[in-house]
Amino acid sequence: MSPLYLYAVLGAVPATPIGEGMMGEALHLVDCGEVIAAAGEIARAPSLAPDALRSHDAVVRRLADVADAVLPARFGTVASDRTELCELLARISESLRDALAQVAGREQMILRVFADAADAPSPPPVTVPGMESGPGTRYLAERARAHRATAELRELAPLRPVLDRFVAGERVERHDTPPLVASVYHLLPRGAAAAYTAAVEDAVAHLPGLRVTISGPWAPYAFAPDALG
Repeated sequence: MSPLYLYAVLGAVPATPIGEGMMGEALHLVDCGEVIAAAGEIARAPSLAPDALRSHDAVVRRLADVADAVLPARFGTVASDRTELCELLARISESLRDALAQVAGREQMILRVFADAADAPSPPPVTVPGMESGPGTRYLAERARAHRATAELRELAPLRPVLDRFVAGERVERHDTPPLVASVYHLLPRGAAAAYTAAVEDAVAHLPGLRVTISGPWAPYAFAPDALG
């Protein structure tokens, strides 16, 4: 067997066909016991290039369309055969199970946060109609806060009442390149991207000094274990 190029790890075998890999190769669903690996037989590892990255992402997106839980693998992850591939995944099986449970039924958005003045005071929190309507709403807000990264991003504080309506998971990547403050990766229920984008943009319009760009939805790259690939 040729080497196997890993595209993603799935929580279960999809009910519909998964198509081809980025080089036109057939995709295989490799049952590794607790997880399913989506991989293609290749002659050699692809070179790192923009077109190859886009092709890799296109395959991952297609997998996400047919599978409820998908964890994208890092570009260029290759195993010599099925045994080596399953051994790789077995070493991180616990983190894979946890991550698959987190991303099931969800997709990723990326919020780039810009601040005109790093030392500007935080504006007052945005109020959202219905946010204090009852214990159920308060419970959901607390649950969303529990998913956030331990390191708080001060610039996002006034957006928290809005974000807590949508966000089930958060990863923050800080930047030392003003005015870009951070890239924030948000995990949302599938289908919520448009409502999330509209709500964030409306809130930011009332917050002087804060600018954001929003992209997505994407497959949940930021929520895959670091050891995956």
